[in-house]
Amino acid sequence: MFTRWLSVIITCLLVAGGLGYFKYQQIQAGIAFAAAFPERMEAVEVFIAREEIWQPTTSVTAEVVAIQSIELSNELPGSIVEVGFAPGARVSKGQVLLRLDISEEVAQVAAARAEVEIARLDLSRNQRLIASGAAAQDARDRAKARYDAAVAAVNRLQAVIAKKTLRAPFDANTGLHELEVGQYLDKASAISRLIGVNDQIWIDFTLPQQQAQLTSGERITVTIVEAAITFDAEVIARDAFVNEMSRNVRFRAIADNRDLGLYPGTLVSVEVPVGESRIAVVVPVTAVRYSSFGANVFVLRPAEEGAPAPERAEKRTVQLGPQRGEFVVITSGARPGERIAADGAFKLREGILVNVVKGDPGGISSAQGN
Repeated sequence: MFTRWLSVIITCLLVAGGLGYFKYQQIQAGIAFAAAFPERMEAVEVFIAREEIWQPTTSVTAEVVAIQSIELSNELPGSIVEVGFAPGARVSKGQVLLRLDISEEVAQVAAARAEVEIARLDLSRNQRLIASGAAAQDARDRAKARYDAAVAAVNRLQAVIAKKTLRAPFDANTGLHELEVGQYLDKASAISRLIGVNDQIWIDFTLPQQQAQLTSGERITVTIVEAAITFDAEVIARDAFVNEMSRNVRFRAIADNRDLGLYPGTLVSVEVPVGESRIAVVVPVTAVRYSSFGANVFVLRPAEEGAPAPERAEKRTVQLGPQRGEFVVITSGARPGERIAADGAFKLREGILVNVVKGDPGGISSAQGN
């Protein structure tokens, strides 16, 4: 019985040893086969990391505001007798926009002027009587008071007439309206929005109180996101208080609007400087790769002697700053002068041989970011 089990065990050991030897030979053959092929290499473009002046910035939403803008309304009620502008038309300063019915006031002015004439004649008669000694001074004073009251009544009616004629206070573009002759308007009815015709436009925006360090004269960058248009504006004013609800400070900048044609109320994005400029390393956006562990770049190092390519890739984890156009700021993980794989970096892995097909010293004179 013992001999039988011993034979089985020996047989199993021989089979296992044979299979192991066979597998070993396969592995050795595979290694020899792989060694017959050259080591894999990839071609990339290179960028020399450089120090650049970096101005930290923050980006916030802003609103375009007209330099001259009013909501036109009537101070007195009345029926419309004339509409002097078309919806959305441009009007000139002093142009009649709306006339309300003044027929009642005109009649009252005629009656008031008659009262003025009567009071004038009474005052003149009293002055002659006083001169001849036939009347007392108080009679002349009462006549003078009646005359002044009559003149004031005329002036009041003329002011009412003037208020029922609405004129453009400045050259402006008007809003849409649905005004018609004969329509009755209550007091303080909305007539139209008037937007002044100006070559410049205001840009209003807010910043958190801890970032509200802008001063008049500083430049900001404004972007119309939908149209991908960027232009500069100059800060001209800052609010005198911090909003108690949002803890933000409101700023106002001015920009040339002759070529832009921006409408008030348009939302834009503004990029404003925050803090002092400092030196940072800048690389192309294409050089940065992302993984579950964060951002990284491939730094090119000289390969060992006899290697079929001059450089190898070294994967380096980096901390990113803001992006500015085609470049991104590296706050840590890269040093000036290092050769960074740019276009084609997506093909690389740690230690792979690299053949540079195009050298690009790159660099920009300045960089800004958030």
